[in-house]
Amino acid sequence: MTQTILHDDPAGRPGNCLQAVVASLLELPLHTVPHFAAGGEDWLERLVGFCHGHGYALYTVPDGAPCPYGMAWGLSPRGVRHAVCWEADHMSHDPHPSRAGLLTVTELIAVEPAPPTRP
Repeated sequence: MTQTILHDDPAGRPGNCLQAVVASLLELPLHTVPHFAAGGEDWLERLVGFCHGHGYALYTVPDGAPCPYGMAWGLSPRGVRHAVCWEADHMSHDPHPSRAGLLTVTELIAVEPAPPTRP
């Protein structure tokens, strides 16, 4: 999935790299995933809730630990915070049209099937 809104959007909208990453990881059409960054300060809660609603849980990966499947956040070559898809020990997909990736990784978030809920 390629993001459709870049960080320097003329209308002032925040880039939708996170939306494109989540769509890619969950194999969903982009238009069915919320643009989390455009929805206010509760974006993280909405992200977690959306993924959980689709059967996935998000976990912060401690420094030095492997992230088998998920997302990485960090500084892009454009000088802005950016999200990419991550697998094992490397970037597996950059949703930005340049596909340039990250200069630095500041956070890894694992995406795993959510444990079943008890009735």
